[in-house]
Amino acid sequence: MKTKLILTGIVAVIALVTFAYTSQGKAETSVKANEDIKAQQIAELDAKLASITDKNSQEYQDTKQQLCELRSRPPTERERAVANVREFLGKPDVKVIFDCGRGNFEYYTADKWQFIVDPAHNNIVEIGEAPRSWGMNPDGSRWFDQAPEYDYTPRYNAEEAGNVAEKFITDHKNIFAVDISKMTRQYEGTKDGGDGITPGDKVNYFYTWRTKDVNGKTIEQVAVTITRGGQIVVFDNDNYDLAKN
Repeated sequence: MKTKLILTGIVAVIALVTFAYTSQGKAETSVKANEDIKAQQIAELDAKLASITDKNSQEYQDTKQQLCELRSRPPTERERAVANVREFLGKPDVKVIFDCGRGNFEYYTADKWQFIVDPAHNNIVEIGEAPRSWGMNPDGSRWFDQAPEYDYTPRYNAEEAGNVAEKFITDHKNIFAVDISKMTRQYEGTKDGGDGITPGDKVNYFYTWRTKDVNGKTIEQVAVTITRGGQIVVFDNDNYDLAKN
């Protein structure tokens, strides 16, 4: 009786091992098949994109976007990056467009602003005005895509604007993955959009936050442009470039 039970147990173990091994093999085969299908789709879209002569056509843009999606991480993994863009803008429902990835970063557009994101951590690396298209009208004049809205309300002087920028970036350091409160702030100057003779009313203040080592070498740096209305219009985390040096 004991021998029979032992044999039964051995058979059960062998069956379980065989099932597990077979399941793993099927899963690996399925993954490989999916990768092959994806590679084929990318090759077909690459060929199609190269064959489209009108680079401004909707067909070209749609094909380019399909290719972008295939080469990028899935949308579920980009949700945190989208949430960070919305948090920066203070608009939880704003439409965020994924503009594909270049190099080690991903590009997003929202409210006519461009956001460069590190996909490893979903943090915002750079912010600036999104690229704008332009063309020629029948009369020979040029047309341009609409620019984003800038807040130039005469609300803050240079020092006050610097404080506003520092507080915002510190309060939202989770979306930037940098803590400028531990860095040294440097005022870099002001531009008002004037012609050099008549002052303009588009006042921007420029600031840099830095950390230096004992030898005086900059090891951390963040550059910011903020309007006199308190709107951050440029954010540039230079730590990624510094890490290469």
